[in-house]
Amino acid sequence: MNGGRASARELAPVGLGLATGLAVSAQPLPTALGLVGLGVVLLGAARPPLLVVGMWLGMLFDRLGTTGATVGAFPVTAAKLAVVATAGLWTVHALVRGAPLVRWHPVLGAMGGLVLTTAVCVAWSDSLRVGRWDLAGLGMMTVLVALAYAILAEADLAPVYRSVGVVFVLVLVSSLLGTAGSGEAARATGTMGDPNEWATIVLLVTPFLLGGLAADERRLSAALRMALVLLAPLAVLRSGSRAALVVGALTLLGCLWILRRRRRELGVAGALALLAGPLALDVDVALTRMALLIRGLRFGAQAEDPSFAERSELFRQGVQLFRDHWLLGAGPGNFALATGFVSTTGTLRPSHNTFLKLAGEQGLLGLGAAGVLVVVVGLTLRDGLRAARRPDDEGRLLGVAVGLCALGAMAATLDLLVFAMAWLVLGIGLAAVHQARRRPEPAPHGAPRAVRA
Repeated sequence: MNGGRASARELAPVGLGLATGLAVSAQPLPTALGLVGLGVVLLGAARPPLLVVGMWLGMLFDRLGTTGATVGAFPVTAAKLAVVATAGLWTVHALVRGAPLVRWHPVLGAMGGLVLTTAVCVAWSDSLRVGRWDLAGLGMMTVLVALAYAILAEADLAPVYRSVGVVFVLVLVSSLLGTAGSGEAARATGTMGDPNEWATIVLLVTPFLLGGLAADERRLSAALRMALVLLAPLAVLRSGSRAALVVGALTLLGCLWILRRRRRELGVAGALALLAGPLALDVDVALTRMALLIRGLRFGAQAEDPSFAERSELFRQGVQLFRDHWLLGAGPGNFALATGFVSTTGTLRPSHNTFLKLAGEQGLLGLGAAGVLVVVVGLTLRDGLRAARRPDDEGRLLGVAVGLCALGAMAATLDLLVFAMAWLVLGIGLAAVHQARRRPEPAPHGAPRAVRA
């Protein structure tokens, strides 16, 4: 008080409280939802790394977050809403706090090149009606990577890894407990609604999280590492994805290398797996599907494996499509119509192969742009690993590298061109590279430490 009179700053909380009380008494439910939304907005604007966690959650639960609404024929989902909200809140934060709104990186330039080649192929083939999905999707993925990189470049990444790790372990447990039925119905689908996409998520996210938690000495992080080592292989087995079983065996080697300094935890996890494995494992579906795959490889068309036969024919027709349109392709989104392959259900089938999709729809132009992107990402991770001087930096970059390699292998069996979770991992990886390159080097004999450029 000043001279018995209240200042505007002192009266503001009282006025806000009175307004809130009146609103709640009139419309309690909308007001409560509005207050929760306002709290999320304020928290996200004040602590931007939480925005990245929110985008990750939106992508993990994207299939569950479909609203049914559309904007220009594009469905509004949890992932899209999370990215749009993050872009708005980060813009507010950057303007208020003076933080860099966007940080340039060669990876973003390579992604822009892929968007440009897609636009050229859409214009050349006049396939905007079906090609807009890839064009808009790649544009949003570029924004997603730029957002994650800008937000996390100077942020503490450890809380992000812990938060995401807790949620992912709970989702793994829920997925394993929810598996039921027999035959194809027994395949775990997690939050993705598709067993193959769920297995891809597990193979991508598990090494990514293990790398981020590998050097964290907290008990929570140790528990998360143990849970991931035990639950992730079981989730892949329960998915029944044959490609994931093969890729998972190779990814496991990368995960073991990431955790090479945690030999005691690996030993305990191995002992628990041996003791509980016979009780917890139910691999009948996975073994049956692998047997069908081996029979298909041995006997070809004589083997009774509709999935293998369908993908083999799709591959043959995709190669022929590339030969017919080798320079600019048949047009983004035109693979199914251009090949004309009809499945046993009477529907046209997609490529089930990201590389084949690019080759058939965008020809050498699209393949070249994608190749440049892969090379730039690989060189970025290599430079980051060379610059890493601390175990946490090395672990994070190894986790991103192993996860993206697993995704690349799965891309030979699925269309993962706009698989949002992979692009978010890439954006976080760019932030990890930035921090690894700018870590202060140990100073000899107590001299001041120099920061890497």
